[in-house]
Amino acid sequence: MTDHTHGAAGADPTDVETVRARGELDWEDAQEFVRRLTTALERSPRLLVVDLAEVTFADSSVLHGLLIAHGRMADAGGRLVLAGPLREPVRRLLDLAAATGYLHLAADAETAVRSASGTSVTRSPRTPPV
Repeated sequence: MTDHTHGAAGADPTDVETVRARGELDWEDAQEFVRRLTTALERSPRLLVVDLAEVTFADSSVLHGLLIAHGRMADAGGRLVLAGPLREPVRRLLDLAAATGYLHLAADAETAVRSASGTSVTRSPRTPPV
């Protein structure tokens, strides 16, 4: 299950989009998740927060959607930040794909929103995973 929020407390609402997901994100559920990411990207935010704190499982289609969204945000001069804490199955998916060094990570959604100022987030290298 996913939901989408426009704006965030303490931030310019036109600059921040949040997509929250919960439960298991298998291939079928990932399709809705990717649609939510696409909807958020269409608003051209400066920051896209993807809150995965309540996700208990995610498959490679979720990872693919995140990497595409990350690339689109970077191309537009914005930033996508994954908010945790990430549960072990999600962390393992990101680790196996070497995506934890590529995507921006924040301890939680509030920290991710504060990252709009460029602090409190793990920075990623320029080269995507292979």
